[in-house]
Amino acid sequence: MDIDMKKYTAILLGLLAALALQAQPEAVFNKLIKQYTWNSDGSMTYRYRKEVKLNTHMAFNQLYGETFIIYNKEFQTLRINECYTRQADGTIVKAPDNAFNEVLPAFAVDAPAYNHLTEMVITHTGLEIGATIYLDYTLTTGVGYYPFLDVAETLEEHAPVTECEVSITMPADEKLTCGISGVDSKEPTTHTENDMTTYTWQFHNLPAIPLESHRASEAVPMLFASNAGGENGIAWLSAMKVRPADCARLVDKLLQGITSPVDRANAIQRFVVNNISTVNLPVLLSADIREPSVVLSSAYGTPAEKAALMASMLLAANLDAQILAAFPIHAMPIAVGALTDIRVRTGGRFLSPVRMDAPDPALRATRDQFWLTGDDGVNMVQIVKRAARLACSAQITLGKDEATVEGTVTDSEDPAAKPDFTGKTPLQSSAGYTVYALPVPRHQGLDAWRLTLGSTRTQPYELPYALTETCDYTIDLGGRELKTLPFRKEWSGAAGKICLSLQRDGNKATVHREIELTHPVISPEAYADLRALILLWQDDAYRTLILKDK
Repeated sequence: MDIDMKKYTAILLGLLAALALQAQPEAVFNKLIKQYTWNSDGSMTYRYRKEVKLNTHMAFNQLYGETFIIYNKEFQTLRINECYTRQADGTIVKAPDNAFNEVLPAFAVDAPAYNHLTEMVITHTGLEIGATIYLDYTLTTGVGYYPFLDVAETLEEHAPVTECEVSITMPADEKLTCGISGVDSKEPTTHTENDMTTYTWQFHNLPAIPLESHRASEAVPMLFASNAGGENGIAWLSAMKVRPADCARLVDKLLQGITSPVDRANAIQRFVVNNISTVNLPVLLSADIREPSVVLSSAYGTPAEKAALMASMLLAANLDAQILAAFPIHAMPIAVGALTDIRVRTGGRFLSPVRMDAPDPALRATRDQFWLTGDDGVNMVQIVKRAARLACSAQITLGKDEATVEGTVTDSEDPAAKPDFTGKTPLQSSAGYTVYALPVPRHQGLDAWRLTLGSTRTQPYELPYALTETCDYTIDLGGRELKTLPFRKEWSGAAGKICLSLQRDGNKATVHREIELTHPVISPEAYADLRALILLWQDDAYRTLILKDK
């Protein structure tokens, strides 16, 4: 009995230890400090300090074993103030010289104009469970690189943060415009010394980034700050270079034989999207936006550079063109670092310089704010919100060995869309029965979103956009008997409504499927309704027919 008791006790202690290990996070930021200093001459210093305690093997093998710092050597100087690890027993392991390695950022590999950018890879040493990483570095930026102070700081990490401090120091005679979203915060404390004022925000016990997909951006804790009267985005847009003359010869050649304004604009967009590679460079990591002629000759550019090129080409074609920038509606002041999209407006349409099938900005009108260039400068514009609509119609003939599907699709976001669910598919019979799954659009509509739906939700859930989708099927049963009973299922809730029906009429069956998702952002309280709607839409019982062979 004593041996058995010892064995059971050991097992129980092992289970308790395992449960305790699972309950704790992979790591904890004991301290996280970010300090911005903006000088009167336009130079800036950024100091970053962190203390990260490692709780699991994953924390140092996959998550926090390395730190990456991207900077511009032509204007910026990186200094590592200290980098070491305090092991669980208190032993200090300093990072050796070979722990610091410079590489080319991945986004700059095929963009020679940005090959001067550097990514410092810091490999932390002496890591083990219970160890704490200490890193302190300073990034100094010279005069002329940043046109203004632009802060769009995310206040959360993939691990909990015990103490977080963000401070901004700037000349006392300059005004700081700032705002915080996604987290409750008090006004910053201020301290003035030597004609410099420091604004400091303190945050305590910030939770880790939730492991929930499709999280709404408005829920992310962010700090925005600017010394440009809160109009960084306006100043940045105003500085974009549009040069129609640089593109005139190319445009004349490209548009030969094309007369319709819509077709001419489409041809220009297609050229920019397909012939100019996109470099996804962080907006403020380049000193300025390159000239359209340079972008054209290099055949690559950032989204902003491609937008300026597209606008130049449209103007060269005697079409109207204005550059539109989108920022989160909660980004106040407007931080360029928070840019979510950039377009060119022409003929009442908003063309993307990076993809042909980009959704209309009107689908995000409740989530973004829009700023547009014009003859009178840059102004905020209102775009009327709307929902997307997708209507599919299919005529299905069930033959002996195959199903033939013909159909049409009407997509509000792609007038030229063609159905991707038509054609012939084999039918397989088993024990005198055939199970037939109704075809669905693979690249459009709700099924194409491939949403992940957990059973519970703590954060707002963001859909791509509000949507009304209908699918109507007429099925010629051929020599089979429909065994699926007719049904009509309707349901509505805070997230939208749904209607599913099946009717039998002689040798034919008709199926109607309609779902309306009315809000692009769903609160945690309404999430259960959203989940019920989508699971009902995806339920095979309502889009599968059971047929008895004759």
